[in-house]
Amino acid sequence: MPPHHSIPFTSLLFKCKTIQQLKQTHAQLLTRGQNHPPPSLRPTISFSALNSSGDIHYALLLLFRSSTPPQIFLYNTLIRGLARACRPDSLSTSLLVFYRMIEFNVVPNNFTFTFMFQSCANGGDFDLGRQLHGMVVKNSFAFDVFVRNSVIQFYSVCGKVRDARRVFDENEDLDIVSWNSMFNGYLKNGEILEGLELFDKMPKRNHVSWNSVLGALIKFGSLDDACRVFEEMPHRSIVSWVLLISGYAQNGRPKEALTLFREMQLLDLEPNSAVLVSVLSACSQLGALDHGNWVYSYIQKKCMKIDSILCAALVDMYAKCGSIDLAMQVFHSSRKQDVSAYTSAISGLAMNGRSIEAFHLFEQMKGKGISPDSISYTAVLCACSHMGWVEKGFHYFHSMFDEHGIRPELDHYACMVDLLGRAGLLKEAETFIDSMAMKPDNVIWGTLLGACRVHGNAEMGQRVGNMLIEFDQNLDGRYILLSNIYAESRKGEDAEEVRNIMRKRRIKRVPGYSLIEVDGVVHEFLAGDRSHEKTEEIYLVWEEITKNIKNYGYNAETRTITFDIEDEEKENVIGYHSEKLALAFGLICTKPGYVIRIVKNIRICNDCHSAMKLVSKLFGRKISVRDRKRYHHFEEGRCSCLDYW
Repeated sequence: MPPHHSIPFTSLLFKCKTIQQLKQTHAQLLTRGQNHPPPSLRPTISFSALNSSGDIHYALLLLFRSSTPPQIFLYNTLIRGLARACRPDSLSTSLLVFYRMIEFNVVPNNFTFTFMFQSCANGGDFDLGRQLHGMVVKNSFAFDVFVRNSVIQFYSVCGKVRDARRVFDENEDLDIVSWNSMFNGYLKNGEILEGLELFDKMPKRNHVSWNSVLGALIKFGSLDDACRVFEEMPHRSIVSWVLLISGYAQNGRPKEALTLFREMQLLDLEPNSAVLVSVLSACSQLGALDHGNWVYSYIQKKCMKIDSILCAALVDMYAKCGSIDLAMQVFHSSRKQDVSAYTSAISGLAMNGRSIEAFHLFEQMKGKGISPDSISYTAVLCACSHMGWVEKGFHYFHSMFDEHGIRPELDHYACMVDLLGRAGLLKEAETFIDSMAMKPDNVIWGTLLGACRVHGNAEMGQRVGNMLIEFDQNLDGRYILLSNIYAESRKGEDAEEVRNIMRKRRIKRVPGYSLIEVDGVVHEFLAGDRSHEKTEEIYLVWEEITKNIKNYGYNAETRTITFDIEDEEKENVIGYHSEKLALAFGLICTKPGYVIRIVKNIRICNDCHSAMKLVSKLFGRKISVRDRKRYHHFEEGRCSCLDYW
């Protein structure tokens, strides 16, 4: 067929939507006798190198087998595609293309160097980048704005922020990208003060500038400053809302996250998937099931695609709100069941006292060819711990490396210490810690200390506790545990001495609190709290409840109270724990049949656990209490934890 007939086929190449269509069209072009005509190379290489469904190796094959010396545009396109790909061989292949250019006497231009610096940054090759910088200066590209900005970014990514600043200062013609690149360089390298100083000097700021400083403040925990920046922003993009809402959710301020989300809704801004994931995280922390249900309804109403991240967030939210059946409904209805979704479901089942189902799901995941990651193993080890299955726990612990090459991390060791400690195998737990392949941290020793308190091993508890309060002086929980161990061992003076040490070191005790959501509003209670508008009614109801459950064998457990007061006063101290006040409020404000869901920030005490069981039986109500470790579902006088927690 005559060569001019190739023109219609070349134009078809520009219309291809997938790599399969492109290859088929290109194959037809070749079978008609057109051996890579120059007009066909441009759309073929561009699609193959840059499209998300492209094939970078196909583009390389076309370039290197071309009978006609390619134009510089095609070389640059390939280097650009390789920089985007972030493959292990991207940098070496980019260098091969670069040398090929020089071999064919194609002179690199500013775009060539820009893309090469991106490849060096992605590949972390500082030496090669320095050599390229020398070529840039030698060939007078140093003042090109695109090249300069890519050099600044390259040095910043490689941790050479001083070199980046030198390049920045050598040029007077700085655009907004130059300022943003240098500013982000400081932030990425942890030099936030220098970054903020540069931000104040910026002659012009765009949304990238504002979002960068917002993200940096959040990253370094300066949420109040981030909120002020958010208020000062001349324009807030959806990224701005995502950053602050996720910042609140990830830093233990879920109430502010939901408040900001409501503000976003009042402005008729459409939340995207990233916003909803953060909102679901906030709901999980608060146990705010009504809010979580609204988010799920919104997703369904808007026909939003539930990807693996959103699926995992929904499963996690329902599980942490105590609605494990709804969590599993979401999981099974999702088409995106990757390792994160499975892990959320396994963890949720374990947390809600359904460890056997968690094990089945873990094995099902492996059966489908989905390899568990380190977090998956943490979830399944927690399931073993909640059931006291020591042998099974060690099986999974060893299979991590034997089957999947995952080396145990501190979290896995902590799970094993918790497993042994809950089972009362305290000496074995201590021996296990001594045999660890890495130095145990204070979390692991703290786990053992908690087990000593639960099982009444005063000798080991005092030894471990005294070690912890010397090496982990700022965490209040260590002092409280040790003090309680002394108190339960009838060593009141020692218990008081521990509390005196706390006062001398100015260690403030984080108060225990309980949250309960009623009609979409989250209410918070502290022990002995009298700030609620229904305080009088709450206390009257709980006093009446206490009278009733005493008739069925309830006796307040007062062993851990060290104050020199009468037993009746001790009962008053322990009688108004936060979860009891939340329960009374729930009974007042909800109808019969409504599940009362309470979230507590610390471990539920034995006294409250006993009281909850009796209340569930006498009042015929289902009560769900999530403490620091797990859910306790009380029904008909029984708890889902089987009194093993």
